[in-house]
Amino acid sequence: MTIGWSKRERILYDCSHGPWTERGPCLEFRFLQAATLNNLTTSQQQAVDHKEGPLLVLAGPGSGKTRVITHRIAQLVQSGVHPYNILAITFTNKAAREMGERVDALLPDAKIWVSTFHRFCAQLLRKHARGVGLQPNYTILDTSDQRRLLKSVLTELGHDVKHFPPAKVAARISSSKNRLVGPEEFALNPGGGIGDTMLRVVTEAYPAYQRALQDSNAVDFDDLLLHVARLLEENPALRSQLDERFQYVLVDEYQDTNLPQYRIVRALSQDFPNLCATGDPDQSIYAWRGAEIGNILRFEQDYPDAKVVRLEHNFRSTKAILRQADLLIGHNFNRKAKALLTENDEGPPVELLTFTDGAAEAEGIALRIQDLVDQAGRAWSDFAIFYRVNALSRSIERALARFHIPYQVAAGVGFYDRAEVKDIVAYLRLIANPADRTAFERVVNVPARGIGKTSLTRLTAWATGQGGGLLEAAARAEEVPKLTKRAIKALHGFYELISQLSQRTAQGVAELITQVVTQTGYDHSWLDDPTEQNMERAANVDELISAARQYDAAHGDDATLEGFLEESSLINDVDSLDEHAGSVTLMTLHAAKGLEYPVVFVVGVEQNLLPHERAINSDDPHELEEERRLLFVGMTRAEEQLMLTQTAVRDIRGQRLSTIPSPFLFEMDLAATVVETDSEYIAWDDDYAHDHSLDDFEPIIKQRPEEDAPRPQMMTAADLLNGTNTPTEIPRGFSIGMDVRHPQYGVGTVRNIDGFGRRKTVTVEFAAGECRNFDIAKSPLQPVGQR
Repeated sequence: MTIGWSKRERILYDCSHGPWTERGPCLEFRFLQAATLNNLTTSQQQAVDHKEGPLLVLAGPGSGKTRVITHRIAQLVQSGVHPYNILAITFTNKAAREMGERVDALLPDAKIWVSTFHRFCAQLLRKHARGVGLQPNYTILDTSDQRRLLKSVLTELGHDVKHFPPAKVAARISSSKNRLVGPEEFALNPGGGIGDTMLRVVTEAYPAYQRALQDSNAVDFDDLLLHVARLLEENPALRSQLDERFQYVLVDEYQDTNLPQYRIVRALSQDFPNLCATGDPDQSIYAWRGAEIGNILRFEQDYPDAKVVRLEHNFRSTKAILRQADLLIGHNFNRKAKALLTENDEGPPVELLTFTDGAAEAEGIALRIQDLVDQAGRAWSDFAIFYRVNALSRSIERALARFHIPYQVAAGVGFYDRAEVKDIVAYLRLIANPADRTAFERVVNVPARGIGKTSLTRLTAWATGQGGGLLEAAARAEEVPKLTKRAIKALHGFYELISQLSQRTAQGVAELITQVVTQTGYDHSWLDDPTEQNMERAANVDELISAARQYDAAHGDDATLEGFLEESSLINDVDSLDEHAGSVTLMTLHAAKGLEYPVVFVVGVEQNLLPHERAINSDDPHELEEERRLLFVGMTRAEEQLMLTQTAVRDIRGQRLSTIPSPFLFEMDLAATVVETDSEYIAWDDDYAHDHSLDDFEPIIKQRPEEDAPRPQMMTAADLLNGTNTPTEIPRGFSIGMDVRHPQYGVGTVRNIDGFGRRKTVTVEFAAGECRNFDIAKSPLQPVGQR
């Protein structure tokens, strides 16, 4: 039984469903013969050949699990399974795209459904929206729009958003949804780590936020999973129908599933329990967003008849890298043991690089990259730099810019987060879904139409009282009390504009965007004032039109405005990376999952950074194990060369603090190096850093001297980790006019400060007007009052 899929898919199913299962594949489906599938290891072949019943594939890093999944799909089709009955799900768009391309290469025209969890749920929900009180043209809010809506809700409830930031309230609501806890149950099951005041606010805000979503015919990312999980749970007929449709379900990265995803997969694997779960408990790193490592650990309890296959042959990394990674992860208890084996070369040892501070660390990394490019023939794109927290990227970016090394950052300001792109997308959302409140609020006065904040507040209050949307209220603006004639006229004009644009949707998304830009007058900003900044905005809008044109071409008759908005809303940080950019890549360890690079730096392997201080201070030992898994994931992204870094001191939250080596370092056998660098050439004053951008930084950097930078000095790992290397004293804070004391010259006043970092000097005026210059790093000067 079909349930409203696309015209192409319905025809495919109706014409060939029976013949495929009874007589094998139809002639229209061409795929590689069995001989093509033989280039597999013994373990991979076992996973590929398994057909009926549940299968758990424990796949270590770099073990070819995507190859196993795609070849397993081809083997299922070759054995007579209809493509319509196969569903493959993974987590990232990049992984889904790669998997889809590989399946298409093996099975041209088979049209296997390969998707991310969120995209699968979005498409399923589009067909069954009314079952959860939505219309099929619902909007998916991204993180910023979710917080914007929540800010409005909190304000309407009378809560100060400075004391109760929308981001924190949103995080608590998201955590609850990931536990399948709705607004009605939240007060009874709020979860841990929440104070009484925040509990009261969230208990009030959660149901109000859900009502606002419902009124806007919108969902957030968590709702996509929550709604589908509940649909399948509360609608047995639909669950049975989908279970019969998807008789063979393959889930990649099963260790990252949360409770709603787990329930969805279970619901689709009851009548036909041919579930293939592929994953690795050692790479479960998303507990902070609801991932349950227990889902994969108890797979054999959920499916007692499951076959378990271990993929232990690593095709990615050198022996040296895998040896250290194996030593590290072996200290975890909450795992399924497996080996990390490879036929690759031994490779260089994994290095631990220790620097005096963050500036020296950044310069040292830049110098090492430059050396490997100049001397070993490496390309910029061979390098990746991972860190636990985004704050560590600042000094690294400055150092790379200083040495003119090209780089890109995952999770920077993404294309769809740029203001002009969000504005145009908001127009599209409002055209597709007139009830969308956040879209209305964003563009009702963009470009300016003379609709002030007071008018919008009155309109919102009236619309709420009427139980309707804001665009509908704009059409009836004359009925809203105390609105000025100018505001009424502007609101009527805005309503007419959206109504006219709504008639253009059949022309294709690219053409619709073009009409939005011209008819709204949005392009006047760069046509009337062609500054460099405005022309960049114009280029971004042109890029959006290009993206829409590509979407129109790829989907043909099935292209819809809702589909384009769905695709753009589900873009994630890693999707913005250009794999052909020819640049060094910077990203968090969490974003690095699923990627690989020839040379990897993992920055800041220090206590309170990696592991993070939250894990160290937690009473839950599982949090420390997750931090160890996070480092394990980062290390196993490296193909040929891996370097871990730490510093003797680091600036954290405005304070310069001595660091403690990460306990994880003691669990490995590393080649340790203390690196001396001319870090003062890229150091800067805190006051300067706060008041200037990177663009302002270049002119004040001192020129590097002609002589070569100092090279690393070697010492043993034992000496290093035991703390025998004592860092030099870090310059203390001095300011002009400060009284200071010198043991020989007595008390004086600072008259001038010059230089940067460890080359900073001060001029002090002592009694009788005598002035003397001191090198701060070496002098015994102390501010008056300190000893």
